[in-house]
Amino acid sequence: MREMILEMVDELLDSEGDVIIGNLTFSRSQIVKECDPIAYRMMVNDILDSHIADLQYDLEREDDEEERQVIQDQIDELEDFSY
Repeated sequence: MREMILEMVDELLDSEGDVIIGNLTFSRSQIVKECDPIAYRMMVNDILDSHIADLQYDLEREDDEEERQVIQDQIDELEDFSY
């Protein structure tokens, strides 16, 4: 789950393509991670909060107890996420 969240953030940042400076090419996610790790962490937290909210919405509407437990486990795992 941790890798999925980080991939989501990187994909969001990289969606507009690479940054080229002279003959060097950098991904936007690489730039943010290295130049402003606090901003990157905030983006990770925003994605986490959004994903948790989506799962809580699903949990509230799920009737199957086994599926509710799977969703709750995912929420718990995301709430324990640290970057």
